[in-house]
Amino acid sequence: MIAIPAIRPLRAADIRTLAGVLARAYAAPQNFELRLHSYLDMNAVATFVAELGGAPVGMVVGNDYGPTAYVSQMAVDPPLQRRGIATALMAGLLAWADGRGFDAVELDATAAGAPLYARNGFAACGETVVYHSVWHAGRAPGARPATAGDRERLYAVDRNAFGADRIAVLRLLVDAAHNAVVVVGPPGQVVGYAIAQADADVLGPVVAPDAAAAGALIDAARAHLPALHRAMLPSANAAAQAIFTARGYHAVRSTTHMIRGVCPPARRERLFARINLGQG
Repeated sequence: MIAIPAIRPLRAADIRTLAGVLARAYAAPQNFELRLHSYLDMNAVATFVAELGGAPVGMVVGNDYGPTAYVSQMAVDPPLQRRGIATALMAGLLAWADGRGFDAVELDATAAGAPLYARNGFAACGETVVYHSVWHAGRAPGARPATAGDRERLYAVDRNAFGADRIAVLRLLVDAAHNAVVVVGPPGQVVGYAIAQADADVLGPVVAPDAAAAGALIDAARAHLPALHRAMLPSANAAAQAIFTARGYHAVRSTTHMIRGVCPPARRERLFARINLGQG
């Protein structure tokens, strides 16, 4: 008989165990504890932990962006997969999403996870392509470090491009001491921005009005990252892929971008790189 997991919110006591679950499920040696701690500090997020025998064995997160939600950190410990745990987690997340009345729920699916999402009403909508860099040049002119006065303008630029409010996630990235935030636009104005996530070795998000501005932002941001870092590009933005390829980045894998519902009006051609594979 297959045990039915209890589904409950994330607790601080879960973090070390779930960091190991995520590392095993994603076959990634990185430390996930920082991201898990961040969920405890965010208001606009819903966490779902699957517990068996008193121990956390899987999880999923819903990022609340107002009219839309974005699914993050879906994982089940590999020895316990194919026992209905992911199905139970998805049921909990979708009950929350339906109760909130989102216009759309988005996610980036692995090949293994895509069938589960398709059974729950998600449809494929392009891909997210992970690019790696093995070198970088110096900072290019055209972008400048963000100031405290730029923050609200940055959030507005992102909201216009994404079509929903990601401020809960962006504020943590902007406030993180090790991250670098660069913008384009004259003093008092912001028309595009990029974040170098030093703790995660990720360049993104990058939001820009055109390819020239995106290139300037990418060059400025990557100067703050080690030579080996990653960027997650929406496949619909061919200009983004051309810009990164010209700078020595190469595609290493992709996930299927999936949507349940209809996204609100946005300017998503201005999204040149995502935050990561779980936050849009």
